[in-house]
Formats: sequence, structure tokens, C-alpha cells
Amino acid sequence: MSQSSPHADDPRQAASPAEREHAFTRAASHELRTPLTVIRVASDLLSQDERLSSASRRSLGRIQDAVSAMEALLDALLLLARSEDCAPECVDVQVLDVVEQELERVRPLLLAKQLQVSVEHTAAPQLHAPPAVLQVILGNLLANAVRYTDQGEVRVRVGADRVSVEDTGIGMDAQALALAHAPFFCVRSGLEGGPGLGLAVAKRLALRCGWTLALDSAPGQGTRACLMFGATGQD
Repeated sequence: MSQSSPHADDPRQAASPAEREHAFTRAASHELRTPLTVIRVASDLLSQDERLSSASRRSLGRIQDAVSAMEALLDALLLLARSEDCAPECVDVQVLDVVEQELERVRPLLLAKQLQVSVEHTAAPQLHAPPAVLQVILGNLLANAVRYTDQGEVRVRVGADRVSVEDTGIGMDAQALALAHAPFFCVRSGLEGGPGLGLAVAKRLALRCGWTLALDSAPGQGTRACLMFGATGQD
């Protein structure tokens, strides 16, 4: 009588690498929600304390913004962890509102680096999309633009079917550009901030929504990231 493998009944052994990755992402995202909820509730209670100084209130605001960004990222990761056959929940999203929201998040970094910022729009597009997706993608593009720019400006352009983020930063050569969407890739070693997952997650989110994320860059000439919604992303 043949003996069965000790792992024969273990569902983890039967799952494909992609399925295991999705299961891990779901579990990790759910686990992170509890501490984030604690931080959210505690910060909301603190905000009601009238004795807080202006400096403390500004710091508290940054904590609350960071929690909101993390909650959006968790929502986006859960979207990626779901089966592609499972339609995501979508709402109407005003693109310009999300652009302004994410610019506010990076404004302290822009001020610290004394970078100029401008927003130009020739349209006011509205998308029907998962609410966290555009926030996470644009947040990553803006954060990267600020992170890799030491002087000059960051320019956001909004059109009927796209949003582009341009900077005057260090730029990338062809080899770096080819690796830019790879997890944990960093153009400049030793750079503070960011785990190196931003563009990798942003590209996967864009693909999940039927959008296209394209990069154009040259060393010393800055980088242009363009998110194109296309027919599947627009109303």
C-alpha cells in the first residue's frame, strides 16, 4: 500500500505561486487594518483636544494623511489580490480632485526642497473606477517626482484621457527605465523614503483598470510619467 505525501492534503502545496501571493496579500492587508484603525481613532480623538499647539496639530494632520494613504494602499492591494473575474466596486472619481488631494500630501516635501509645482488642465475628466486606485497611482507618481528632484519643478498636466507628472530631476537612462517597474528597484541608491514598490504596484493597478502607465526619461533631463485612461477607463 503506497504512502501519501505528508503534504498531499496541505492546500498550500496545491496552490500556484500566484494564488499563494494573492492569499498572502489578502491576509497581510487585513492584519494591517487593525493597527491602522487604532491610529485613526486615536488621532481623531487627539484632534479634539483644544490644548494642542499649532505645531502639534500640523504633525497630527500629517499622521492622519499618512493613515489615509495607507488605507488607500491596502484597498488597492486587496483589489490586486482578488481574482480578475471578480469585478471591483467602482465609484465616480473626479480626477482633478484626486490630483489636488495628492498634491497636498506631498506639499511639505515640495516646500522642504523649495520645488515649484504647477497644475495645468485642458479638461476635467471623471472616471468610474475603484476609489483608491487613482489615489495610489497618482500619489506614487508625485512622490517619486519629488523624491528624485533636487531643484526645479514638478508639473502636473490633466487632459481628457490622461494625467502626466513631469519633473526636472535626475532622470533615468535606458537600462534604469527598463527596470523602473520592477519591485524594489531604486534609481539612486541610499535615497531616503519609499520601499521601492510604488511603480510596481502602480503599473499593476493601472493594468487591472484597463489603463496604461508609461514613462519617458533621460539622465539629467527629468522624468515624465503618463497615466492614460483609454476607452475602458473613461465614462
